[in-house]
Amino acid sequence: MFRNYVKIAVRQLSKNVTFSFINIAGLATGMAACMLLLLYIRHEMNYDRHHYRSGDIYLVNSEAVLSTGAKEEYPALSAPYASALTTAFPEIMQAARLYVMEEKTLLGIPGQPATAFYEKRGCQADTSFFSLFAYHFSEGDARNALREPGSIVLSATVAKKLFGDKPALHKIITLNGKETYRVSGVYRDESGRSHIDARFFIPLGSGWMGHFLRQPQHYAGNNIFYTYLRLHPGASAARLNRKLPAFMEQHAGAELKAAGFSKRIFLTPVHNLHLHDQLGTIVTATNSRAYLYMLASVALLILLIACVNFMNLSSARAVRRAAEVGIRKVLGAKKGELIRQFMGESLILALLALGVAFLLVWLVLPLFSQLTSRELSSALLLQPGVITAFILLAVLTGIVSGSYPAFFLAAFKPISVLKGRYANTMHAISFRRGLVVFQFVIAVGLILAAMVIRDQMHFIRHQPLGFHQDQQVVLPLNSEAAQQAYTGIRNSMLQHQQVLGAAGAVYYPGISNPTDFSFYRPDQTVNDIQHVRINQVAPELLETMGFRLAAGRGFTPADTSRNMIVNETTLRKFNIPADKAIGYKLNFDWEGVTYPYQIIGVVKDFHFEDLHKTITPYAFLTQPAGFNYLIVHVQTADMPETIASLAQQWKTILPEEPFEYSLLREDFQRNYHADRQTSRLLDFFTGIAIFISCMGLFGLAAFDAQQRIREIGIRKIMGGSVLHITTLLSKDFLRPVVTAILIAGPLAGICMQHWLNNFAYHTHVSGRTFLLAAMIAITMAVLTTGMQALRAALSNPVKNLREA
Repeated sequence: MFRNYVKIAVRQLSKNVTFSFINIAGLATGMAACMLLLLYIRHEMNYDRHHYRSGDIYLVNSEAVLSTGAKEEYPALSAPYASALTTAFPEIMQAARLYVMEEKTLLGIPGQPATAFYEKRGCQADTSFFSLFAYHFSEGDARNALREPGSIVLSATVAKKLFGDKPALHKIITLNGKETYRVSGVYRDESGRSHIDARFFIPLGSGWMGHFLRQPQHYAGNNIFYTYLRLHPGASAARLNRKLPAFMEQHAGAELKAAGFSKRIFLTPVHNLHLHDQLGTIVTATNSRAYLYMLASVALLILLIACVNFMNLSSARAVRRAAEVGIRKVLGAKKGELIRQFMGESLILALLALGVAFLLVWLVLPLFSQLTSRELSSALLLQPGVITAFILLAVLTGIVSGSYPAFFLAAFKPISVLKGRYANTMHAISFRRGLVVFQFVIAVGLILAAMVIRDQMHFIRHQPLGFHQDQQVVLPLNSEAAQQAYTGIRNSMLQHQQVLGAAGAVYYPGISNPTDFSFYRPDQTVNDIQHVRINQVAPELLETMGFRLAAGRGFTPADTSRNMIVNETTLRKFNIPADKAIGYKLNFDWEGVTYPYQIIGVVKDFHFEDLHKTITPYAFLTQPAGFNYLIVHVQTADMPETIASLAQQWKTILPEEPFEYSLLREDFQRNYHADRQTSRLLDFFTGIAIFISCMGLFGLAAFDAQQRIREIGIRKIMGGSVLHITTLLSKDFLRPVVTAILIAGPLAGICMQHWLNNFAYHTHVSGRTFLLAAMIAITMAVLTTGMQALRAALSNPVKNLREA
């Protein structure tokens, strides 16, 4: 029986090449889009699942609760938590702390300054770290890699930079030009597998951290360690979570109360961290689970568009198979047999489309990897699980797309068909047009979404940030030698005629700034604290970066570290009148001692974080040295030449350290990488949706013109113009497109307004955007149907009537 279905399917394919091509091409394109997105979603959901017993590994997350009721989730804790938790709860098998170095680290080989380079994502970890997390070591032993204080474990990328193809094990390297370490292991890079995609690890007791950890440790402050736990097999994380409030009260309650806030800790599964976007960044940036849901929805919608094409074209062609159905019913064929036959034909077409889709995915995968910034290898396509999923996708597509045509064809009445009384009913025509409306609702919705995202990207690129972001060159001072040479480097840069100013800072807008102080007003108590973000800067920084004073003055060299300049939001948060701000003091308590800080100036609010976040209290303190960055404001039309000159001046002072720089505008815009990626992907798949929709519309227009060939011939003979006939044939397909626009506009507008609300500062869905999306959809529909209508209108009427 199946063999017979295959024969009939092949016969139908060969008899109707155009419609078969459109059906297979539409299904293949829809399946290819769905397959690409499934590969991406699978990749994102597999982070940290390769670790041994990954389901038993947890990050100890935390949430601080202020007296005002405000809550702040923060994934890092202070040093004592790891050992205290392990001692308190027997269900904890192991614990490991991780400290991520915020600044770049200078790596090199002793005596070979030319080999030195800066590297980001360096980490310090407990010796138990590689017992919790599985890293594939190509050199050394993971279990003992961090046991020696002077050991360092390198990623394969860093090892290759330092030693080429030679073995790195037991070689000596330097960090920041002074500390020496012996390589104890080399591991495969973990990009795309772990949220801890570090470039190198050193023991937690090394360097300044070792000295820091030998000091008395507290539960309330210095939350700089990510604390990971492995539970014993069978231990319940839910039960352990219920015990943690009592633990906090016993160990940290008094300290937290004295600091003016409370805190709860809870366990977050490690394999959920990559999709826990509230955490932002641990070592690598997290992704959004809602973003994956959106992509999955787009994949489903595109596949539905392809299935709708198949339904429309198959049901439209039903009149040509009516006689076949009638004869088979007269000869005894049951309705169920006919349904199975037509469903079988649909499945065969879907499997053929799967082969084409597989080839399309293989060809497009490199481009798609660039769009998603992920390494999606073509080897993924050959994994048994992936192949099985794709076959199931094809079967599901065949069933969905073939269901309506199968039941529609099997329902024909043989007597009516054989007497020639069958024609397309109004019910069938209305259903097909309803499907066209459904297709274009999706297509127009995607067009509108893509345009709104583009508008928001334009908005955040051109939104004033409250300071000069253009032509600000950022020079990292990562080593101790560079920090000590700050004054010399700055004075040298100021000699350049294109340099308008230069100043140091610990942080600058657009990068992570984890430092904050808990202030309260003199008429309040420590229970009324508000967190204020802190940045230590050189006195000249505010002028160099163009921050605007709203009141008071800027820093002078005579100012002490207890003088501060705050933003306007700080005044509002503490209910300080603007006319009384200058000279006002805010208190900060530390280890039982109260330190007053005096406001000497107020700057207008500025964006120190990306536009997803609201502006919060911020304060500048001044200090003479110890900066992580030198900000150089240049005025030039020839940036490459100026950068080369700055590099030469750097080399004069620090000949053994590489010159590195970034542009502040570009650094700030990196915060929107995920949003730009969303925009690119949506553009890509919106194009696919439009292509599939127009392909289906093209097929329906061709079929309609063929069915009305007699009418067209008569109209031409009676004097009908080409324009009149073209308009007549086109307008029937434009009505459902216009209907789709009217439906899709409000729906997409509501959805995109919800997406825009993820930004604290955003544009809005304008009528101009809606009109432009509508014009694009109508233009595509007119071009698609117009070609077929014009071709029919220009055909020979005598030939048409003879063939009809």
